[in-house]
Amino acid sequence: MPPSATPGDVVTVTIDAMWQTCEEICVPEDAQFEFDVPVVESADIRDEVADFFAEARRNLPEVHQGKASFSRESLRYELRIEDWSASDAQEIFFFPEPEGLTMPAAVQSASINGSQLIISMEPGWIDEFNADILNGVITYEDGSGTKASRAVSAGVDGIITNPMNDAPVTALPAASGNVAFYLVFAFLGGVILNIMPCVFPIIFVKAAAFMENVQSDRKAIQQHGLLFTAGILSTFALMGGALLLLRAGGEQLGWGFHLQSPIVVAMSAYVLFLVGLNLFGFFTVGENLAGSGDSLTRRGGATGAYFTGVLAVVVAAPCIGPLLTAPMGAALVQPAAIGMLIFLLMGLGLATPYLVLSFIPSAGRLLPRPGPWMLVMKQALAFPVFAAAAYFLWVFSRQTGPAGLGVILGGAIFLALAAWLFEKSKGDGAMALALRIAAAFAALLALAPLIRVEPATAAAPTAGIYGAIPSEPYDAEVLAEYRAAGTPVFIDFTAAWCVTCQFNKITVLKSAEVADAFAATGTMLMVADWTVRDPEITEALEAFGASGVPLYVYYPPGKPAQILPPALSRKVVIDALTDDS
Repeated sequence: MPPSATPGDVVTVTIDAMWQTCEEICVPEDAQFEFDVPVVESADIRDEVADFFAEARRNLPEVHQGKASFSRESLRYELRIEDWSASDAQEIFFFPEPEGLTMPAAVQSASINGSQLIISMEPGWIDEFNADILNGVITYEDGSGTKASRAVSAGVDGIITNPMNDAPVTALPAASGNVAFYLVFAFLGGVILNIMPCVFPIIFVKAAAFMENVQSDRKAIQQHGLLFTAGILSTFALMGGALLLLRAGGEQLGWGFHLQSPIVVAMSAYVLFLVGLNLFGFFTVGENLAGSGDSLTRRGGATGAYFTGVLAVVVAAPCIGPLLTAPMGAALVQPAAIGMLIFLLMGLGLATPYLVLSFIPSAGRLLPRPGPWMLVMKQALAFPVFAAAAYFLWVFSRQTGPAGLGVILGGAIFLALAAWLFEKSKGDGAMALALRIAAAFAALLALAPLIRVEPATAAAPTAGIYGAIPSEPYDAEVLAEYRAAGTPVFIDFTAAWCVTCQFNKITVLKSAEVADAFAATGTMLMVADWTVRDPEITEALEAFGASGVPLYVYYPPGKPAQILPPALSRKVVIDALTDDS
């Protein structure tokens, strides 16, 4: 009662109420109620409503007198009730007092063994439960179908941590006994990288150089193969080692973390742009960056072989194949030595085809004979390299916005000018020196503005990328609310620099039949965009044993998460969304 109210006054009480109406699904509702309460000297007993209160008291849950305990068992919570007398109880469900301790809409399993009742439950969104006693209510139906309930106070031994935080659902088993499995898949995934769209133009040009020289000095060819492999392995070791070291220091990073830096993305675009100009014949540097030329024995050729391996790894990062998802996730949770071995085996798989060509003469003779067609092919391959450079330009614009795009496009013009001046500077004399200085100055004008480009806090949205499917950004709290309401949720862990992600969006998630399945099942699409660094998304990826994107996770109503394969198809998505089992 307000301090100023006196007997005879009327106090207006306003209540803002929120509740859920549940049967097959839960529908959240809210309303505002208002009523007047008269102020009196003392309360009068109203006999006409006494029966309502008596009936309510009779319907209160019976207090269970036996012992009970609450604990964590593997990936679920377990409530054990002793001295349970309702042996014919059915439709048993436990409602814990703390909201979010268990998943409200998830199915619970109950079993009665003699006088003991055991209820197994899916954890909710509370990270840990720190109390000596857990209070709650068990509802059930007896043998006649009458609804009944019992209030339970269960003992808790220590702090109960949410098992979904440290023992997540994973796409593949993560036990230490499966190390050999991960090593094999790391190697095979590296081999497959050779045909990915990011890497193939670079590898083909390297193979073209081999075809030109297959009949020449075998020792020099083998040296080239070893240097190319060394470039790949050293780059994988550098990137993998940096990732493991930074993670050991507490950084929330995953594979592809370097591409979350706009400067790295811009430099990748510039390098590919120069490679394309070189392939097209716009300029030459003795031996070109792909390592083709007239002599395998010159220092420039050896250097070209090594740095072609480096470049192959740099451009492979956005095109990590489907076989590498599990090995990369394992590399980040295994001991550092095993993690580094996984990264090196990926690199060895990437280098193996060229290594085989270098050391097995009969394999080299299976290649087509060199001829004028190779020059035409090399020039033709400049266009997919330009396309890869344009892709990195798009990624850069997502990370920095329109202002950043203007900077990098202007830089590309200065870079082309630098390459042209460099080509014209060949020779001796003052003019050649002046042209080289001008080329260096043009390159500086291309690179210097990148230092001042500010990365965005989140990637700029791309309208219409999911077609008719409405989407919203990933948020762990919103996800928990959807799950509590029984709403199915599909999460797309993606990034602008992930080629596989973009391909799956265009060919699968944007299709009309997939959109129809989302609409028919009421599934919400959440987008976890990892284009720029986001610790929350990194943490979510780690919860599923993944170290990078793509990752596709589907939460059916009341069931654990399902991880879909990275090689996504329309049938896989539709079957997951419409599976009622």
